[in-house]
Amino acid sequence: MVIMKGLILVLQFTTRLPIPLSVKTREEDLTGIMKYMPLAGGIIGLAMWFIYRILLAFDLFAAAVAAVLAESVITGGLHQDGLADTFDGLYSNRDREGMLEAMKDSRLGTHGVLALTGSLLLKVALINAIAKPEALLVMPVFSRLAMVFGAAYSKSARPSGLGFVFINGTSGKDALIASFIALSITLYPAGLLCTVAAMAVVPALSFLFIRLCTLRIGGMTGDTLGALGEMASLAFLSVYGILLFYSLC
Repeated sequence: MVIMKGLILVLQFTTRLPIPLSVKTREEDLTGIMKYMPLAGGIIGLAMWFIYRILLAFDLFAAAVAAVLAESVITGGLHQDGLADTFDGLYSNRDREGMLEAMKDSRLGTHGVLALTGSLLLKVALINAIAKPEALLVMPVFSRLAMVFGAAYSKSARPSGLGFVFINGTSGKDALIASFIALSITLYPAGLLCTVAAMAVVPALSFLFIRLCTLRIGGMTGDTLGALGEMASLAFLSVYGILLFYSLC
């Protein structure tokens, strides 16, 4: 029951999926729910896989585009928005407060456009090159796992807000639980070597990005968590593609 409530809350906060159940939410209810993010990623991955398989018989590139578009529609572009805002802030050549202010600005700047466009194009290109439906089942899981690491092993750069609540409410224990959830979901479709490789790359990327954000803005925010998730998607697809190229997966 606790797991179901946590998963429903995660889906309500991070996707646009219609949830027929109404859950009363207090701030303390959000503590620790990020450990269920890989489960939400699995649901998103299943939708991407389904759409990709339908269009695969028609055209490989169209299937890749549709899968990426489906992910954006399901999440309401939440993580892509975080990616764009993060790059607008971190590359604004301002002081810490100026960077945080730029990240809150709803207007999209040059760096945000470049980051968003580049990530979408690269994601489509990698999915098209890999041409393995199972990659779409796994990618969103590791993307969300990176976000759990980003929240668990950082401090909030802001004194309030939803990002502050999630970051302060996520512990190392939650990250460990999320890792076991991710492993249980991805081990069969991805295979042992690809799963182990992803489990090495995702934490490494997360800690490097946490370090960067801590140096630049004093910690993580909701936007930087979304950015980390998008970068983890690209990192996983890159590693998966390399291992496939050498027939290791």
